[in-house]
Amino acid sequence: MAKNFSIDARLILQLGRDSIKNHTTALTELVKNSYDSDASYVTLEINNDFIRVTDNGFGMTEDEIDKNWLVIGYSEKRKSRESQIGRRKTGEKGIGRIATDRLGKDLSLITQSEKDSIQGLQINWDDFDVDKTPINLINIQEIENPEFNKVPVNRNGKISGTELLISNLREPWKPEDIEELYGELSYFISPLTNSVSTEKEFKINLETTIDKTFSKTVQPAIIDLAEIELDASYDGKDEIIYTLKNIYNSKQTTKILKLQKLYKDIGTKEDLWKEKLHCGPFDLNLKLYVQKKDILSGSEITLLDLRNYLNNNAGVKIFRDGIVVKPYGFIKSTLGFDWLNLAEKKARNPAGVGRSSYSITPNQLVGSLSIKRDKNPNVKDSASREGLVENEAFEDFKNVCLGSVNLLESYRVEIFKKRESDPKKKPTTNDNVRLITRDLNDVRKELEKIQQYVEKAEGIKGNLHISSTINKVGKAIEQTEKTFEELLDEKRTLSGLATLGISSAVFGHETETAINDLKSAARNSMDYIDVDIIKAKEELEKAYKQAKLVAGWGSFALTRVEREKRIERRRKISKVVSDTIKQVEPAFLAKSITLEINLEDFYTKTFQMDIESIVLNLITNAYTFCLHQKRSRKIRIDVYKEVIKTNLGFVISVSDSGYGVPKEYLHRIFSPLFSTKIGGERKQNGTGLGLTIVKSIVDELDGEITVTRDKDLKGAKFRVWIPIKN
Repeated sequence: MAKNFSIDARLILQLGRDSIKNHTTALTELVKNSYDSDASYVTLEINNDFIRVTDNGFGMTEDEIDKNWLVIGYSEKRKSRESQIGRRKTGEKGIGRIATDRLGKDLSLITQSEKDSIQGLQINWDDFDVDKTPINLINIQEIENPEFNKVPVNRNGKISGTELLISNLREPWKPEDIEELYGELSYFISPLTNSVSTEKEFKINLETTIDKTFSKTVQPAIIDLAEIELDASYDGKDEIIYTLKNIYNSKQTTKILKLQKLYKDIGTKEDLWKEKLHCGPFDLNLKLYVQKKDILSGSEITLLDLRNYLNNNAGVKIFRDGIVVKPYGFIKSTLGFDWLNLAEKKARNPAGVGRSSYSITPNQLVGSLSIKRDKNPNVKDSASREGLVENEAFEDFKNVCLGSVNLLESYRVEIFKKRESDPKKKPTTNDNVRLITRDLNDVRKELEKIQQYVEKAEGIKGNLHISSTINKVGKAIEQTEKTFEELLDEKRTLSGLATLGISSAVFGHETETAINDLKSAARNSMDYIDVDIIKAKEELEKAYKQAKLVAGWGSFALTRVEREKRIERRRKISKVVSDTIKQVEPAFLAKSITLEINLEDFYTKTFQMDIESIVLNLITNAYTFCLHQKRSRKIRIDVYKEVIKTNLGFVISVSDSGYGVPKEYLHRIFSPLFSTKIGGERKQNGTGLGLTIVKSIVDELDGEITVTRDKDLKGAKFRVWIPIKN
């Protein structure tokens, strides 16, 4: 005999009261229903005794009430995804109507369609709070002679719409609740929606006695005085079109960027190359605001206005089909405001715009990420009716937004540098040594002149006081040079340790694999030792091979900061480079990366650790970006002598088959903590120190470094030139 489910009446309370987060979320659900009904306006009346929601949408006939509205879980929006005027409907679960239970105990529904007469229902939600009572046994009363409080007139000049009156409220509304609701409603509709067509225009009117300052038509929250604005558009393929403009220049820059240059999924996958995103197409708008008087000049907006605007509206919000998705980008949402983790990024690197490693402060940014339900099917609602499921599609959104923020930051740094009248090169440690010792030597020379003058004038040979001072200055010069040598040695050691850390992070996966293989082979050999001595031997040989690999990595780590490598002496550069590459070559082979090495033999006086750090950081950088391309993976290392302006030097060149360095980042890639590597579990991978270390060493050696695109491999080409010392 067949069985059937029956539905307990209390389920309706769990769907409504218990699953909707708070009373502002519940009211927003009702505004969504008005939007889906093709209303041109919705009016929210909020007082201490009741809430009234009135719209001029298409309303409902008696038949639609019986077959649709009273069927819990039914949503005709699943059949017809677009409204009559072309709006994409926002709800598909068919439980938005139960949001009224979250707001109050009693509900009166008045509705009228152009096709039928006025209808009315009266519901007491507490009637459903009973044990073991089927939902169909709870009676809902019809209202005799129902009347609208204010008769709604639709776009066609005819009477139609819906009025919900909610009384016996579940919780009181306070002034701060009204302020928060107004802020949310100001972003309910994307600012672009109402500008598309008058026919689709949707206004939200708020009437309240709780805080009369918010009793008005809700205005889209936007101040059009951003210092920099970025628009990015992704059509679901492999390219992003982005436009940048700034308040100082009327011209705007529009460029097309390959997706993988903006988004780098650095994980543990074998192939990190990404052709498409899981999230689907989107449009992104980011506005960066700076609290400066000159930017506000000529407008009616004051610094206080701008400050208040940012205090209430900062954040990157998500809009789906023109409707905001809470809680992302809402300033009062603890979890949702900074969903891109910009504050953490800023805390790691608090540099201002004057430095290339500058990062944005979250409360400077106002943005919107616009998507469509039909074109972004992998973007799912969370069960709580607030927020999205944080799946791969969501992570794609997050990482592309972070890549776009990187572009915005780079653009702002570039603008700042252009506006600076006298950008100065940062002096190296060697420069400082030269300056200080030169100044001290000048002091000593002046003292010697004074001593000669005194001896002539007084006929006294060797004034003791001046001689003592000259000796002190001489000792100070010696001590200064010694101190700087010690500091440089310490810096060299720290650079070597940092390079070791970077290499370990990049190649750690291969080391872990070797250790696991070693353990596995050792266990297998133990299993076979009494059964099959030949197989046991084979497994022991495998274990020995993996042990050698692990030992090699251990040796590599231990030899990074040997004292001998920190001594300046004559060395064969080709040997230093080849020995360094051999130590990490197994990691490259494990990822099918071909190494092409061309080394010219010559000698120079140098620090071995410096050369090793340059090579290691450049090839680990190339290793990472080789993994992002679908084509064959290759890295080429060239070392040769070259004369620049009559100065003999040598070149270390590292090229890869990755995607290259976007022009937008060229002026920032050597800055401390700046990294273009985004994605994976740590959200922003890469220390941002590898290229900084290289640049620092090259500067100390009086060399130069450039980055271009390799014509053959199509990826980045880093070229270091260092003068030869003999």
